[in-house]
Amino acid sequence: MNITFMSLNGNNFIYVTTCLDFKTHFCNVFNFKHQITSIYQFDISDKPGPVLPMKKQQILYLTLFLSALLSSHFSDAQIQWGFRAGMNMSDSKFTDADGREADRDYVVRMQIGLTLDVAVWNDFFVQPSLWYQGKGFKGNGAWPVVRGNNSEFKANLTYVVLPVNLLFKPRLGKSGRLLLGAGPYVGYGLGGSWESDAELLYGDIMVAQTEGDVRFTKDGSIGDMGTYNYGKPWDYGLGFLLGYEFIERYSIQVNGDLGLANLQYNYGDYNTGEELKNMGVGISLGYKF
Repeated sequence: MNITFMSLNGNNFIYVTTCLDFKTHFCNVFNFKHQITSIYQFDISDKPGPVLPMKKQQILYLTLFLSALLSSHFSDAQIQWGFRAGMNMSDSKFTDADGREADRDYVVRMQIGLTLDVAVWNDFFVQPSLWYQGKGFKGNGAWPVVRGNNSEFKANLTYVVLPVNLLFKPRLGKSGRLLLGAGPYVGYGLGGSWESDAELLYGDIMVAQTEGDVRFTKDGSIGDMGTYNYGKPWDYGLGFLLGYEFIERYSIQVNGDLGLANLQYNYGDYNTGEELKNMGVGISLGYKF
């Protein structure tokens, strides 16, 4: 980055330039090998006219300086977009107040997402991504209002998930890379649906319904008849991935999520002492643009 102070026709200017050059580290206007990536120009002349207060001028200059610095960093970094699609096997771990875990099984759902690989150092990358991810669970007696303890209940949930993984991508073979990654994620539940092989029974009221909507809520005392309250919408946890990338574009990987957030809702001000956490394992295919 170069910061140049110039005077032209009595006006003072500051030029901030950044360039990409891995050999000589300076910009040469007569050498077309150097690519100017950011130019910022602002007039600091003392000619009559509206003048910003000194403090605001300093903030403005600092903002432009940092913008040029960040622009130089991301221009210099290797950035690659990607698309992934696959299947996700998800389950919900429910633990009651006495520490007993409910017997629940995985459901298979779809997952699709966009990824961004940003080179950090050598074979290390940072990969933020955005997923539209299906989750859920199934089991007997999972919802007390479903008539019959042996009746299977299945909940299909939909989340938007934002993981940020640190990737290690060493060379493996002539045209491939091993993919090893881990990092935190945050997700938000959008809604979903449920289905059962038995009807609903609210006390003495029989509801001829074997499917309906899933609702995310912090308060389980609020809800509509026939709507299943799952838990709190915000989720977070740790994720990992293992895969293989070939020809610098195509990849196959296995990903896993371990939920750390307790999604169990309260009943008004009453804390049930129960825990509800998401977990899952998926497989997907990817393509890099």
